[in-house]
Amino acid sequence: MFKRLIITFILSSIAVGKPFELNPVFKSSLIPGWGEAVLENNKRARLFSSIELSLWTACLATYTASYHQMLQYQSFAVEHAGVDAYNKDHKYWVDIGNYFDIEQHNSEHLRWRYLDEIYDESDRWLWDNKNNMKNFESMRIRSDMLAKTGEYVIGAIIMNHLLSAIDTLYLLRLKKENDVTIIPIIKESNYGLMLKISL
Repeated sequence: MFKRLIITFILSSIAVGKPFELNPVFKSSLIPGWGEAVLENNKRARLFSSIELSLWTACLATYTASYHQMLQYQSFAVEHAGVDAYNKDHKYWVDIGNYFDIEQHNSEHLRWRYLDEIYDESDRWLWDNKNNMKNFESMRIRSDMLAKTGEYVIGAIIMNHLLSAIDTLYLLRLKKENDVTIIPIIKESNYGLMLKISL
């Protein structure tokens, strides 16, 4: 879809005979700082570009750390609870951190009549001690918090794109406000100056 849109823009600009040029506001919404750079405001362009680079680095770092922490808590559970880690969903990992063994989990869910949440024998686990269960749970929570932080960083990236686009729009309007031209008028009978203000 996006490729078709770009091809349509390029073909329409070729048909009209004018070079294809994106609006600076649109440029800033795609890559923060690009619109400011087009408007020759390099200080602001560097600011938004630096923020963008920092946010993408933070996003990559948090998701990578979350993934590595997930691998650690899964291997920890395999070693200390006898878990088969293959093809388990997130709820399973939450449950084994809250219950010492599968019997404790299933009996409690039978009492609550949550029959669809009961595990079968292939999902069996049994912690070797409570301390390891608590260590596992803290590792899992740390991994989840890092993943949630990554989501917040993605929100900040989107906000940076919006702020850069708004800043570029502001700079465009500021440039138009400052666009004042004085044109000399010389005719046979008189002469003068004309003040032209572009809005």
